[in-house]
Amino acid sequence: MSEKVNLQKSMLLVVADALGEELLAQVVFVGGCTTGLLVTDEYTKEQIRYTDDVDLVVDIVGYAKWSQLQEKLRERGFREDPFDDVICRMLIGELKVDFMPVDQNVLGFSNRWYKEAVEMACQYQLTQNVTINLIRPEYFIATKLEAYLGRGNGDLLSSRDIEDILNIFDGRESIVEEISQSNTALKEYISNNLALLIHEYDFEMAVQSTSQGVRSREDIIFERLTQCIKH
Repeated sequence: MSEKVNLQKSMLLVVADALGEELLAQVVFVGGCTTGLLVTDEYTKEQIRYTDDVDLVVDIVGYAKWSQLQEKLRERGFREDPFDDVICRMLIGELKVDFMPVDQNVLGFSNRWYKEAVEMACQYQLTQNVTINLIRPEYFIATKLEAYLGRGNGDLLSSRDIEDILNIFDGRESIVEEISQSNTALKEYISNNLALLIHEYDFEMAVQSTSQGVRSREDIIFERLTQCIKH
């Protein structure tokens, strides 16, 4: 297994252990730190980017519930960083952990696919004794597309969200089938947004960056993207 995937797993395990059994059952792991769990191709695993935080989605509604969660997290050793302005972020040791509620009214932002991602999450065995709730690959793609549209500023080449999306299309052979078997709204959202992205000026360069200039990898990525667009 690649060094980067092992690093991601170790970060997830730190968070899982800190949460404890009760809180761990209430969160779903999402974001860039889960990429290595979703990629199945060994070559692509070596290309996965380094990330310095762990993202979690929590299915809570209302600020009162959010405050209760924060208090429980403090009791488990999590703490706020007074020097960081990311309002959903806490620290466990020096590791950054972002807790994102499905209710956008809690913090003023969310992702339209978080609610479904929580409902449809699968279980992933990190170690013999630790199992986590993990975002499904099709929802990973949708949440990353939504995130890019919200914060990417049209900059494909520097977007970590686009990089993560392309790594999944490069390194997960089953992604086309998983998207094709998803519900109509999710499938159309992914298809429509990929259709727009694929015609962006810098998109081919982004694919070349992901594939490390290996033409056969580029072809795989474009083939899978095209299949999802046509669905």
